[in-house]
Order: sequence, then structure tokens, then C-alpha cells
Amino acid sequence: MYVVSDRNESIIKSVNMVFSNVSHFACIWHISKNVCTNYKRSKAVLSDIFYSMAKAYRKDEFKKLMAKVEKINHRMTQYLKNVGYEKWSRVYATVNRGRMMTSNIAECINGCLVEAQELPIIDFLKQTRMLFGAWNCKNREITAYTKYTLGRKFEDILVSNTMKCSRMKVVASSKYFYSVYESGVRYIVCLERKTCNCGRFQLDEIPSPHAIAVLKSKNITDMHPYFSDYYKPEALANTYELQMVLMPDKKDWSIPKEILEEIILPPRYKRMPGRPKKGRKKYSSEKIRTSINSCSRCGHEGHNRKTCNFMPKEK
Repeated sequence: MYVVSDRNESIIKSVNMVFSNVSHFACIWHISKNVCTNYKRSKAVLSDIFYSMAKAYRKDEFKKLMAKVEKINHRMTQYLKNVGYEKWSRVYATVNRGRMMTSNIAECINGCLVEAQELPIIDFLKQTRMLFGAWNCKNREITAYTKYTLGRKFEDILVSNTMKCSRMKVVASSKYFYSVYESGVRYIVCLERKTCNCGRFQLDEIPSPHAIAVLKSKNITDMHPYFSDYYKPEALANTYELQMVLMPDKKDWSIPKEILEEIILPPRYKRMPGRPKKGRKKYSSEKIRTSINSCSRCGHEGHNRKTCNFMPKEK
């Protein structure tokens, strides 16, 4: 178990207080936006390299990418080091982060509760409970049709990895250890521990192309036992097994007398001038420029018709 969020100081303090024994990681999307904001000249290249580093499977691969960053902008190297490699890099993480690298789930929930945020707290909680209950019921129905196969996303990964292993050579070393040769490079696969020195088998917890090559050499067609239990239909069904308990109408509530006698005043609030904003206030690092000028003559971005140098000007 671990928590993924942005690097807001209040969130970091709250996580340390409530979940003191749980690892806390940074959302790579928010860090990427910080990179684009602070290093605008080479943000496109640096952003791509950063995502590759965050999702790298081996430390030597991570170091090669970091060397590229050092050549482009050494200040970004120091910035990422100050953040902490273990906070955003999968290969340096203290626990296996799997495929969860961003806080998109929380952002999706916030987007669905935009209108409900204008309601009083009791009505807001009611709408939240109804939303989660509807999601839980819908997902429970979906899991009823996936009893014998993995989810569609993980089945696609399995198919993709199977296609990559067609030209690999497998040499058995013992009952569980195998050498797999790909383009002259040797990889070691252990079926007992479900590991491969490419890093994919143990980090993704899905059979890597090298592991699939070994399983095929042993004439094993059912590869689902080599997946993590979290990807299997049973785990998905257990996630939505518990039902959301409905709250009765307010007139049917049984409230203790001491609670009724307690008076809670609303917090002091000063209304600011102007129309209230419905959307969440975003940090400058999250803002993305969506509109880019493009030339109407050549179609390239970054300039207009008057300053176009790609095509001869009309006379």
C-alpha cells in the first residue's frame, strides 16, 4: 500500500500524520509540469526523458537517461535529485509501484464532484455516497463477466509481450533458471521467483517477453498463473464485493440527545468580489498551453504566414 499525490506541503504533512507507516510518492505528471515550467527552452525533450526515467526498469537505464539530462540542462539534474529519486522513479521506489505513477484517480473524482461542491456539507456527502454507490454497482456487474480471463488491458499487454518473443533463444540452466538471448544480449529468467534481469517481470508483475519465451519452450500455454494476483478476476471481484450502505432519510435518523444539544457554528467566511470559481485553482506548474499557432501555408507550428520560410512567398 502507498499514497500518490502532488508535492503540496499540507498533503505531505497529513499523509505523514495519518499514514505514518505507508510510503508516499509524488505524481510524475505534476513533476513533469514543473519541468516544463522551469525549463521552457528544452521542455519537450526533457519531458520525454523524464517520463522514460520515471518508468525505467533498470538502474543502468535510468543513469544513461540522467546523463542525457545533464548534457541538456544540469540544473534539472539537481532539481530531480532534490525531489528524491525514490519519490518519482519506479526503479528506486521503496515498494513496487506497479503501474500507478500518477494521481489521476483523485483528479477524476474531483471532476465528477464539481457541482456537488457548491452544496452544504451534508448534501455533498450524500451526493458523494450516491456517486460511489453507482460506480461500485456498475463495476460489480462488469466483474461478473470476467471470471476466467484477465482484464482487457492486461490481456493486451500479454499479447504484445508474446509477439516480441518470437525470435528469442532459450537455454535451460536448471529447473527454474533460464538464459534468454535477444539480439546478442543475455537475460536471466527465474520462474520460481518470477524475476528477469530486464526488470519487467518483477516490476510489472506480468510475464515479460523473455519469461514468455521460456514458458513457450516448456510448452506452457496458460500464462495466467505467472501474473500477480492483483490482476486476476478474483481480486477485481473482491474490490467491489462490499456494498455501499444507504443512509435513511433525515427524518428517520436516531440522533443522541447530547448531539442535538451541541451547537456547531459555521466557520467565518468572507465572500470575495466577483463570481465564485467552480473549478479547482491550479498551480502554475499544472497549466498547459493548449493553443499553438500554426502556419496556414506550410502547416508547421511556431510561426505564421508572414514569417514562413518553408515555402516561397506568393508574388
